[in-house]
Amino acid sequence: MFEIIHCGSVRPQNNARVINKPILIHLPLVSVLALLGCSFTGFAHAEEVLGDNDNLSNAIVITAPQLKSPVTTSINLDETPALQSASDGASVLTQIPGFSALGNGGTNADPTFRGMFGSRLAILTDGAQMLGACPNRMDNPSSYISPASYDDVTIVKGPQTVLWGGGNSAATVRFERKREDFTTRNSRFEASAMVGTSGRFDRRLEGAIGNEKGYVRVEANESEANDYKDGNGDVVASAWDKWNTNIAVGWTPDEDTWLEAELGRGDGYAKYAGRGMDGTKFLRETAALRFEKKNLSSNWSKVEAQLNYGYADHVMDNYSLRPVSSMGGMGGMSMSGEMRSELDRRTRSGRVASTWDWDTVSLIAGVDAKHEVHRKGITSNSDGEEDYSQQQTGVFSEVTWFLEDERRVVTGLRLDHFRATDENDSTATAGETRRKNLTNGFVRMEKDLSSLPATTYIGLGHAERFPDYWEIKPSNSSLSGALNAFDGVQPEKTTQIDIGLNYKTKGVSWWVSGYAGIIQDYIIFDYSGTTKVGNVDAYIAGAETGVRYQLDDLWSANASLAYAWGEDSDNNDPLPQISPLESKLGLTYEQGAWTANTVLRLVASQNRISEDRGNVVGYDFSKSAGFGTMDINAEYRVTKNVTWRAGVDNLMDKAYTEHLNKAGNSVFGYAADESFYQPGRTIWTSLTAKF
Repeated sequence: MFEIIHCGSVRPQNNARVINKPILIHLPLVSVLALLGCSFTGFAHAEEVLGDNDNLSNAIVITAPQLKSPVTTSINLDETPALQSASDGASVLTQIPGFSALGNGGTNADPTFRGMFGSRLAILTDGAQMLGACPNRMDNPSSYISPASYDDVTIVKGPQTVLWGGGNSAATVRFERKREDFTTRNSRFEASAMVGTSGRFDRRLEGAIGNEKGYVRVEANESEANDYKDGNGDVVASAWDKWNTNIAVGWTPDEDTWLEAELGRGDGYAKYAGRGMDGTKFLRETAALRFEKKNLSSNWSKVEAQLNYGYADHVMDNYSLRPVSSMGGMGGMSMSGEMRSELDRRTRSGRVASTWDWDTVSLIAGVDAKHEVHRKGITSNSDGEEDYSQQQTGVFSEVTWFLEDERRVVTGLRLDHFRATDENDSTATAGETRRKNLTNGFVRMEKDLSSLPATTYIGLGHAERFPDYWEIKPSNSSLSGALNAFDGVQPEKTTQIDIGLNYKTKGVSWWVSGYAGIIQDYIIFDYSGTTKVGNVDAYIAGAETGVRYQLDDLWSANASLAYAWGEDSDNNDPLPQISPLESKLGLTYEQGAWTANTVLRLVASQNRISEDRGNVVGYDFSKSAGFGTMDINAEYRVTKNVTWRAGVDNLMDKAYTEHLNKAGNSVFGYAADESFYQPGRTIWTSLTAKF
């Protein structure tokens, strides 16, 4: 239960980044703390009102997957102390066994699950994807996620669902908000603030008013930090500042009908020790319209629909947040003089799905579509030019059969049509369009054991993934000798078996999940010279397991273990960018209003590498050493409305680097094959009030 804390703009003076922020975001620390302090008055002490703590979440060991879907893991983001200091979606996911992230600096790491990156891992917020604009994923989808804005994160491992897009071979991740409920009250309000070492300062306000017929919700938050110091006491370029605002209006004419319209906007900047440029603009503009109607007939249980719009305007340069150098590229790559690039991407999507329920069968069926346009060369005098566009339309269905002996069979099928066009006039494939029909499907058997309080499952899934923009962009060369990556990179096809067991009693919870798969046309990058992209065949396998044991009324222990393995079967080489074996050992104390956690994280060395090969985010450049870190955190529920949390990450001030890490940038003094170090000892504390 821990977490390491780790663009057309005018060039500001003194390397200061100026971004326009809503007035609501300018909340001085003393004002926020004073606001929170007012909430201490007039409420009973927590020990008198809270009762037992059986429902507290544990981010290290997920012990209670929903019975209806044992492949699904859910975490309450608010009730997990270690997640309070998370700055993006990736820092949330790395708390879950099997997830890692490839770091850039202090924030905006790119998440990976079981060694799989990019669009193999679908990340959605309230059912929509927010796709970034940077050709090298400097603004990957998780970088636009403010964890404090969401209540839960749900993960489906492997190709075991077709409801939320095709090609999600690694996992499907959904960050979601809870529905507003004003049947028993007319308003709610939440305020929080967090401070920490390296200038960390977060503040957030959220409020909603309404009744049984509708509501209005408003939220604003900002999170910032300075460059951190690593375990050696050296400063690492990692400063960042992000702000977000959202407003939603909902209509609930009856208990079975829900309609919501939402608008959002945000921006920020981030310094990257591992890149040749920094992100000086991360403008996010989103809009969504969501509808749901339940109990339409005796068997038609629900219809749901949504329309989504996402716009990412991204600027990167090598002068606003760092000194200009003639050798400012990653790993010593030359990047002479001042350089700047602005790109954007618009993504429009929609989805309609219906649920029907009978005595022994449940059916979900629907259609979805997505259209994205990427532009480059944007300046103050030019709107830039389109260089890539893609359209997707799909139909999907999932069926659950409830059999005798507490068995269930779940199966799904999905058909997608993709159309991608090279809009770049200066490439060999200019004006060309690729079209492809792809199929995704799975079948899974689930059984509740009569002899044990446990559920087992085994599933076979097949995922066909169209190359995403980052892989197929025409500026990349092809490994196959084709004109370029747009012409040569083929869709990726994964066939995988997933198995698992979930066991839970009052005193013991234990789960294990394993997988083995064959990937045809695995998309791989080669950085040995000019960046090239191509396909190889591969094998993958691995497992995750966790246990939680209640030692007595006050103490519980937990542990988890995750391992991933991959092999390039064409060349008999390891697959690159695979995380090493990782274990976490935790001890939790709970009494009344107090909860305290200590976690030991142990990471093995990684000697299985494929030098100069990887993905769009990074590549293997050296083997990595193992390490261990210890974190502690505590939570005190002051009243039923106020919660105080504090923690120390990397308690022993360990100097270490992650295996999934970019080589440090030469302008900061790093050699070509030298990783930057992770944060040293980091102290943080937060206060949250809810009414």
